[in-house]
Amino acid sequence: MKLQEKIVNLRKLKGWSQEELAGRLNVSRQAISRWEVGSAQPDANNIVQLSKLFGVTTDYLLNEDYKSDYDLPVVRTVNDEAKYKLCKTVAFSIAFIGLLGNATIYILSRAIEVMIPFITYKNGEKIYQWNPEFTGRSYKYFIQEYNLEFLAILFWILLIIGLTMLIIPKNKWTLISEKLSDSKKKKSKIKKDSAV
Repeated sequence: MKLQEKIVNLRKLKGWSQEELAGRLNVSRQAISRWEVGSAQPDANNIVQLSKLFGVTTDYLLNEDYKSDYDLPVVRTVNDEAKYKLCKTVAFSIAFIGLLGNATIYILSRAIEVMIPFITYKNGEKIYQWNPEFTGRSYKYFIQEYNLEFLAILFWILLIIGLTMLIIPKNKWTLISEKLSDSKKKKSKIKKDSAV
């Protein structure tokens, strides 16, 4: 994208007329018009002022290869770092919820007595004998008695997913986030094409 297109797009994004932009830069409206049609270029001072007004870098304004500030290597690195920290925070939170849930169930199973079977063996087979008077503290039978199987499995899955996400190296997160953003761009393009 050329400088002239960027100036037009950024000005319209701000909702300013050529007159308003000219007033903010202390130049004539004709100067803005010439910049936007490409018959003249803003000087270095005006480029700096444009970057401040629009909240973009001068690199973005001057380099035609950059479609947005996010294409700048420095900005991309900072953006990737922020995404990585966010993913690690989410991973830690997921793992913590899984661990806390499992710990809560375990502590409750150690505090509350439940009916546990008396196991005997007959001809090499296990035989479970249930007697309401035979109680004890057991994680497994606590979960069974209070029908917490789904909850326990959910907490274990959260713990495993969170820990797995925590051990993924930084470069893999970058690849994953790039693939996700590419897939979002493709979906939005498909929606736009189908809407037309």
